[in-house]
Amino acid sequence: MKVLWLLSALAVSAEVRVTTGPVNSIALPEGAAIYGAAGAKTVLVTHARRDVLWAAGDGALVVPAGEVKLVTEAGKFWSLFRQTRFHDYAQKTTKVPERDYMVARTVRDGDSLVFGDVTVSVLDTPGFTAGAVSYVFAFGGKKYAATGDLIYSGGRVLDLYSLQDAVPETKTRGYHGFAARAGQLIASLRKIREMHVDVIVPARGPVIERPAEEIDRLIGRLQALLDSHFATDALRWYWGEESWKTRGTLAMGRAPAAPMPMGAERDLPQWVIAIGNSRLLVSTTGAAFLMDAGYPQIVEKLEELQQAGRFRNLEGLWVTHYHDDHTDHVSKVAKKFGAKVYFNERIRDIVENPARYRMPCLTTNPIAGEARGEAEGWQWREFKMASYFFPGQTLYHGGLSVERESGEKLFFVGDSFTPSGTDDYCLQNRNFVHADEGYRYCLDLLEKLGGTHWLINQHVAPMFRYDTGQVQRMREELAKRERLLAELTPLPDANYAVDESWARMYPYSVKARAGQTVTVELRIDNHSAKAQDFRVKWNVPAGWEVVRAAERVTIGARTGSAVKATLRAVTPGEVAVLTADVAFAGFDLRRWTEALLERDGE
Repeated sequence: MKVLWLLSALAVSAEVRVTTGPVNSIALPEGAAIYGAAGAKTVLVTHARRDVLWAAGDGALVVPAGEVKLVTEAGKFWSLFRQTRFHDYAQKTTKVPERDYMVARTVRDGDSLVFGDVTVSVLDTPGFTAGAVSYVFAFGGKKYAATGDLIYSGGRVLDLYSLQDAVPETKTRGYHGFAARAGQLIASLRKIREMHVDVIVPARGPVIERPAEEIDRLIGRLQALLDSHFATDALRWYWGEESWKTRGTLAMGRAPAAPMPMGAERDLPQWVIAIGNSRLLVSTTGAAFLMDAGYPQIVEKLEELQQAGRFRNLEGLWVTHYHDDHTDHVSKVAKKFGAKVYFNERIRDIVENPARYRMPCLTTNPIAGEARGEAEGWQWREFKMASYFFPGQTLYHGGLSVERESGEKLFFVGDSFTPSGTDDYCLQNRNFVHADEGYRYCLDLLEKLGGTHWLINQHVAPMFRYDTGQVQRMREELAKRERLLAELTPLPDANYAVDESWARMYPYSVKARAGQTVTVELRIDNHSAKAQDFRVKWNVPAGWEVVRAAERVTIGARTGSAVKATLRAVTPGEVAVLTADVAFAGFDLRRWTEALLERDGE
């Protein structure tokens, strides 16, 4: 694999020069450059990702009109994000600039810029980001396109999670918009193809000298991957066939292939009561056990049921996963009814300390309870219960097996399945793809338990389960996705394409007064099948200083580790953004992940 941080240059002429590095550079006449170059007077920016924008340096910026606010109002974004990161259902990547930049001019589709004898045309090419542009120019008998992160050499794209977005046509918010901008990316790739360029210089990675071939390869891979996703899309059960077809067509540029048949359904037994997206398990003794408490009217509904004699007292409360619509009212319910709270050991930290994470749909209400280990069983009234790690809809997810003395078997899956398939529509939820991970792990577990449990997703009115053919179809599609993702990303494992949090700060937000110190970890998951050496550079904002910091760690295959930095608040502002560069396996990823450094005492 080519080591990208060892710079190399392709001399096009004395006035136009292409240089590859952590971010590539195209030097143009009159001191202009695309992406950035040392000493450049004018820098043409393709998109407002901070992991690319850092290369622009101090030149006068030419920025896409659709992304200018991200560049000029970054401080405003981060100030608001301290609160909006909770209950966040927009789910766009946060790799936005860590500070404000000055912009000389904005550009959009159809604009032209002239530098000496080089005329640069602007094309709107959204996809990897919502307002991205590409720059096309001719020189020395060849036509060049600078396409940002629209395509990576080899018919690949850096990751899939950056494409997560809303689908206005079906009123689908960003949380449910699996790679929703893939359709825009495909259309933009076709637009570049129609320009008949000879060379593509992407923002990162090797120069592409067979553009048409590689564009076609990337489009084919994306369409195959999306076909697989929509084959087992859980949202098809919720929103119906028309929404499913529209969302698939917008993402792929064509209708999705035939989906998996729906699973069998059955009404809940009389001893399970639906309350919003909670379920109340009622014993013959009159005692009750609640599954999740995120429904806003949960306390009132429980009081009504209790007064109506449907149950006598609430003894327990199981938390399936950390999402706010399952956790917001857990503590309130536990206090009101004297119920004991339980959850799987693997989700303990995120439910006890949600503010330490940057994940979708965080609650602002920490939960105290009793963690139960893997396959740990206990008897509650006439029910045998057992706790399981169940990394379906999100990595931080548990499942609860419930067996009644009379023989009925239920499994509370949280949000991890519906009759139409898997709830892996939010890429930021950390859905890993290998054989012993994610939904493949969940299917294996259900099979080990006998495959006879009725599954309960509290957003789904009936219970449901799958036959062997449906389970096999899901297994086949999940294995197919692993292969396609490995082909799609240049990073050394399929999981890097779908896991934005493979490198993450913990805690995500820290507060300090002037003179105080804080410690932040950079937690890294090495998804690849061999040990990797990770090198880290901490980018500390103004008003803070490094006391000590680790900058290298070797991590074994498919394991995780961390490096730490201790920082001192000198003159802390309201909020600042700490970022880290991460270099490994031939990649040098600048400003890759972030944490919020906040002034305490406000």
